[in-house]
Amino acid sequence: MPDFMLDEIEALGSLPSQTSKIDSGRYTISSTERLNLESPDDQVHAKIWFQSPPLKVSTIRRIDNLQLLAESHDQGFADNPSAGNWTWFELAILEDEFAKTPRVKDGIELVWKSHRNRFRKRKYGWKEGQEFDEDHDLLRALEDGNVIAVRICARFPNWEIAARSGYLVVNIGDKEFKRQPVHYDKVVSQIETIQETIHEINIHTNTAFTTTLPDNLFRADVFGSSGERPLRVLSLDGGGVRGLASLHLLKAVMDQAKLNKKPCEVFDMIGGTSTGGLIAIMLGRLQMTIKECIDTYTVFMKTVFKSSWKGKNGDLVANGSYYDASILEKVVKDLIRDRLHNEDVKMVDESKDTNNACKVFVMAVRTDGPSNRAPVFLRSYVNPQDISAIPDIKLWEAARATSAAPLYFAPMKVGDYELVDGGLGANNPLGWLWTETLAVFGPARSTDCFLSIGTGISANEPLSNPGRTNPVTTAKALSSIATNTQIVHVLFRSLINAFAPKPLEKKYWRLNIGEEIPERVEHKPGGWFSGPTDVKHLDNFKKLGELDDTREEVIQELLKMTTQYVKSQDSQISDCAAAIRASIGRQDLTKESDSLRP
Repeated sequence: MPDFMLDEIEALGSLPSQTSKIDSGRYTISSTERLNLESPDDQVHAKIWFQSPPLKVSTIRRIDNLQLLAESHDQGFADNPSAGNWTWFELAILEDEFAKTPRVKDGIELVWKSHRNRFRKRKYGWKEGQEFDEDHDLLRALEDGNVIAVRICARFPNWEIAARSGYLVVNIGDKEFKRQPVHYDKVVSQIETIQETIHEINIHTNTAFTTTLPDNLFRADVFGSSGERPLRVLSLDGGGVRGLASLHLLKAVMDQAKLNKKPCEVFDMIGGTSTGGLIAIMLGRLQMTIKECIDTYTVFMKTVFKSSWKGKNGDLVANGSYYDASILEKVVKDLIRDRLHNEDVKMVDESKDTNNACKVFVMAVRTDGPSNRAPVFLRSYVNPQDISAIPDIKLWEAARATSAAPLYFAPMKVGDYELVDGGLGANNPLGWLWTETLAVFGPARSTDCFLSIGTGISANEPLSNPGRTNPVTTAKALSSIATNTQIVHVLFRSLINAFAPKPLEKKYWRLNIGEEIPERVEHKPGGWFSGPTDVKHLDNFKKLGELDDTREEVIQELLKMTTQYVKSQDSQISDCAAAIRASIGRQDLTKESDSLRP
């Protein structure tokens, strides 16, 4: 902050007593002592540094804006700078001058982040926070007798904040603003309804990993994004070679949208697991066109799913996996080097404006964790609500980890973590995409398009008595149940359309190939010792190729099925494309309007 600006602020008078009308002008509420705070764990810890006197309605209505300026430093270092800055200043509304905790309205804590602390600085220095203008929720939420408190905050072990001097600059205007009060109850109710339903589904389906809401979701500053443009997000299932089908389905949507844009220019966030994660990286982090991705993916699959002279089962016995992970690593590194000219770039995209770039996450699972441990998120961005487990992971390591399907490839070792494909716990990452969107963009941010793309509905696998059945058969049946992406689809189709911001407006689409075989009765003639019988076959789906089957005839059959599906779902694809096209159109109009402003 320039010295002349600090001199100007220090010359301002303190906010006068409210016993009589305050003259218009700029005033300060200042700190009177230093304050330090160190976090002992992964919870948010906060202390009140200084606060305003109780504010009268007549004063509140004349506040044009607020801004905090603070002289501070942190612990001076960060083990992983890519993991984010976890000390900050915030403004909180207290009920009165005696309150020690923020006021709560509709279940929401009335606190707003002012600014992050100076990062990796051991010496004191000044930094200014955001300006809270006349329309901000903070001023709308203030009531007669409330107090504005300045708090210092820290989260995660070894993070410290030291504050020496601070000024809350208050601009008092001539006119009174009778602001509309804030209401959070509707959005909170919608979110809780979705989460309760997800919890019930998880219990009844014995889901390995359960999605949970971010710990710090119910804060007022997280709800402050309702005025921003609606989001467009993409979820990609895992499925090995069948990922080609998902790419062709995405191409059908983009072709109908007629935007001439890459997926990374359309979607705000892309999440994927297993080979869906690999595709998410290719489309989002490497910014490939769909055609480039299809061409690369086709060659990619035929290269990595290639057995040695021992054969697939021979390699499993000899090496513990069907395929050589070093080949997978090589093709991933080659691709990254070709696109970014450096095979060792981090997964976190440090070269982009992180506010506007397409955000990508993929998922993996720790091999040492219990069955209820959540998948590990590998992100191209910093989640403000959740520190990444491996913030410095390289891009090729993330791609390799999310693709490390058990039996198919050896686990991926990254630092202290041994990771495998997260498909068995979250093969359809839509539930995790939902909670990640809430954490990163806020629950009040509306969405124009949740597009979820699968890799085919698998045929039912009969689950016989495990003690009397070939273990491989039982494993396949259990895997089919665990990775049943349709369960997630059925759940979210209704919930997102009904309860997400902009309720009762269609915003969720699911594309997933599958050729249905209707229920039928098979008549079997009698034999020597039995009479004729009728065998009932329940409705089912045509068996798809194996995840690693790269035979040309199998791929062609997959693409043929995809083409037929696109034709049969023309209406749904057109609706999704129209929603994306309209959303992009509104965004472009907003940009044009902003550029014309003086």
